[in-house]
Amino acid sequence: MHVGQARLHPKTKQALRLVLGTGISLLFLWLALRGVDWAETWATMRRADAGLLLAALVSVLLTTGIKAARWRLMFPPNPRKLRLRNFFGVFLIGQVINAVIPLRLGEVVRALLIGQKEGVSKAHALWTTVTEKVLDSLVLLVFMAGISFLVPLPGWLQQAGWTLSLGIVAGFALLGLALWRKEWTLARVDALTARYSWLGRLHLQRLFVAVVESLQLVRYPRLFWGVLGWSFGAFLMAAATNWLVGRAIGLELGYTPSLLLLSVLQISAVVPLPTSPGRVGLFHYLCVLSLAIFGVERDVALGYGLILHLVVYLPMAVGGPLGLWLENMDWRALSRTWQQEVKPDSPTS
Repeated sequence: MHVGQARLHPKTKQALRLVLGTGISLLFLWLALRGVDWAETWATMRRADAGLLLAALVSVLLTTGIKAARWRLMFPPNPRKLRLRNFFGVFLIGQVINAVIPLRLGEVVRALLIGQKEGVSKAHALWTTVTEKVLDSLVLLVFMAGISFLVPLPGWLQQAGWTLSLGIVAGFALLGLALWRKEWTLARVDALTARYSWLGRLHLQRLFVAVVESLQLVRYPRLFWGVLGWSFGAFLMAAATNWLVGRAIGLELGYTPSLLLLSVLQISAVVPLPTSPGRVGLFHYLCVLSLAIFGVERDVALGYGLILHLVVYLPMAVGGPLGLWLENMDWRALSRTWQQEVKPDSPTS
């Protein structure tokens, strides 16, 4: 049978991914709920301080604002001419689409929308979303390394951190080698594409050129250090959300557990594990596992996870659909733009 005929239809792939993700989420949800005293969990949630929960919601919006400001800086040479409110609104839209449709479609919509609203390159905008993930992973590793000196980490978390570290180091090493031997790399890509026709669908040469172009940010030191600073700021603000929710239910855990929990949740977001929309089940089980390191009972940890999940997803659940409604998006037009302007140079091509 021809290779092209054996491939599954995209809608079939999406359906299978959704079924698999739902099954995985149900498994983690069962693990999170196993042996829980619901009376204690409910009591934990009922005693939550409304004022601190409101502050936690504000911190989520501030985290989104920081990430939107960082995103704007990725469009040199003069990103301050671009409107921050548009980056904030489009970022929220992308978040809610990613939460509802776990296929990273939100990154594509973000790139297309900001291209339309600000007149920037849509292909470059899509590549900035890849840069964001790399920066978030690097910041995550820095904090994980610091936390490891303060708290003895369990084996499963150490292994996850090492796996992520090795993956990033290997990726940078290969990229550095490819940039050092740029002409040789392009020649090898051409030779491999000529030999194996299926590689042509990956657009490897355009992919390499786009990566090189995305690295031009280092030519602007102020923007580069600004992007790096906002990356650390976003992580610390997101950890503040965890801390505020803990204080709201009376958990006096300090800031280190909040950073550790955020690190665990971030690692789960980096790993391409299919889950249901909103990461239901996985999110809550990771809260239970992470807080257990600090002696928090399962019943209390589950109540914490349920509240934190609501606090984290509520702003995008409200702001995202509102942004979609205000934009009055033409999905067919976006699809045509994706096919014609962005896809040939995209990281997912």
